[in-house]
Amino acid sequence: MATTGTFITDPNLAAYADEAVERAGLDLQQIVSQHLISIRRSVGFILSRWSNKGFRQWKFTQVDHTTVVDENVFDLPAGTIDVQTVVLRRNGVDTEMYPISRSDYLIIHDKALTGRPDRYFINRRRDTDGTNQVELFFWLSGENITDRIIANVYGQIEDPGNAQNTLDIPFRFQEAFVAALAAKIAQKYQPDRFGELIAESEVLFREAKDEDHESAPMVISVNYDRFYGRR
Repeated sequence: MATTGTFITDPNLAAYADEAVERAGLDLQQIVSQHLISIRRSVGFILSRWSNKGFRQWKFTQVDHTTVVDENVFDLPAGTIDVQTVVLRRNGVDTEMYPISRSDYLIIHDKALTGRPDRYFINRRRDTDGTNQVELFFWLSGENITDRIIANVYGQIEDPGNAQNTLDIPFRFQEAFVAALAAKIAQKYQPDRFGELIAESEVLFREAKDEDHESAPMVISVNYDRFYGRR
C-alpha cells in the first residue's frame, strides 16, 4: 500500500485541548467555558516555561544590522530572549564579536570611541507594554555605514491565540506539549492524576529536547589575551 507522502500533522489549539482533557481523565461533554479559559491560560504558562529550558532550534532567527557612524546600540526584534553568536561583516569577511557583561560594558572608559566593533553586551529588559525588548550594545562605536553586525537571535514561542490557531511548535514537540497540558489540567481538576502525568510530561519533553540540538561537535577553549582578557 502507498503511504501518504505528506507531513502536515499540525493540530490546532482546540485539538490539543481535547486530547489533554481526555488524558487528564475528564469528560469532554462536561467541559464548559471556564475550563477553556483555564486551559488557554495554562498553555501560555507552559510555553513560557519552555523558554527557560534552553535553546529551541526552531526559534532562532538571524538579524542583520548595518551600522551607522557613532552608533553603539540597536534594538533586537520584539520577543527576543537572548543572542547566541555575533559577527561583524566587513568587506564580505566575518569576524567574531565577543560577549561581555553589563559590568564590563559599564567600565569602558569611552563608549563613543569609534572603530571596528569587536564586543557586545545584551541588555534584556521589559517594556511598559509588556513585551520583551532586548538591546544589543556594541563597542567600538560604528565608524562607517557599511559594516554589518549579524547575530543569531533566540526568540520566544509565539502566543497561542484563539482555539483555531496552530501552535508555534514543531512536530517533534507535539507529544511533549499535550502531555504537559494534560498535567496542568489534572493539577487543577484531577489532582490524584497529577503526579503520574507531570512525570510523563517531563520524560517526553526531555526526549524532544535531546533530539532538538545541533549535530556538530562542541569545542571549548579559553584564550588569554593581554588586551581583551579572558575570552
